[in-house]
Amino acid sequence: MVLEILLVAAGAYTRVPLVTATAAAIVLALILYRVRRFARADTSVSDLNAVHAAASQQEMLNRWRARAAFTISWADGTRGDWDLHLRPVLAREFEQVTKVRAHRNHIQYEAAGEMLFGPSLWQWVDASQGARDRRDEPGPGRGVLAEILARLERA
Repeated sequence: MVLEILLVAAGAYTRVPLVTATAAAIVLALILYRVRRFARADTSVSDLNAVHAAASQQEMLNRWRARAAFTISWADGTRGDWDLHLRPVLAREFEQVTKVRAHRNHIQYEAAGEMLFGPSLWQWVDASQGARDRRDEPGPGRGVLAEILARLERA
């Protein structure tokens, strides 16, 4: 702008549009440079957030797997281990899958359980079947747990 004033004062009117266009081009180039730099910085921050979110999801998945492996390890233990660690989880999953609640209608709950699992497997899912006096007996094992889970998935 100072250069334009000097040109007008000197009487070089023909050069004023050229200087104005050059100044406008420089200003637009600087604005474009700033916008691109800001966009790059914003992209790198969002990329960093995406990486952090993925790492967080991977960590959650790893913790879930560790808990699942720990819970499954109780299947090879005693009946007391099964009653304490697996039976409540299986009974809760059964109630969620079938939408039948034990405390509302126990007869319907028993019938749905025996229909889904059969009497031999239902005894290991039914929350009312826990036996304190037989806690030291062997549990049913991973094979029974796998069959129960397979039937829950099919339901």
